[in-house]
Amino acid sequence: MSAAASIRERLASGPPRGLGCANAIVAEALHSSDVLAELVAAAQDKRAVVAIRAANALKKVQQERPNLLVPFTKKILRSALECEELRARWNLTRVVGLLPLRGRDRALAIELMFEALRSESGLLRTFGMQGLVDFSAEDVALRTRVRPIVEEFAENGTAAMRARARKLLPLVKR
Repeated sequence: MSAAASIRERLASGPPRGLGCANAIVAEALHSSDVLAELVAAAQDKRAVVAIRAANALKKVQQERPNLLVPFTKKILRSALECEELRARWNLTRVVGLLPLRGRDRALAIELMFEALRSESGLLRTFGMQGLVDFSAEDVALRTRVRPIVEEFAENGTAAMRARARKLLPLVKR
């Protein structure tokens, strides 16, 4: 069995609900660029459970050591742009929002965040808003576009959106 199949098959194993062995793979990915590369590739797997678990694992890798994902920025962005599985999109949207992107990749990521704002999923809309705020940190023009969105979410979003928007408002009002 190849390394790619091994990671994907491990992510596919176990009951469909839950993370399976994703946390163990995170621990391996933190110490092996080969495992991390296969984890990034697994985020594009056609099997929903594999994509969901891979995206969750990538989010956890990013939380522990964000610099490890930098070499895979384009692949992660592509996965997020092509992802149709909602639960995988939640995590990929959050990961993309924290990647150091420039130029066309940054523009694509910002479009992904605006697209997330149109989702029926409140959680995806919240992650899209968070990503836009993150990208607007050093971009006054984007911050100007994002401020009314955050204000709207603070007033009219779901409870989770309102709570997140209230925390983000000081960041877009500066």
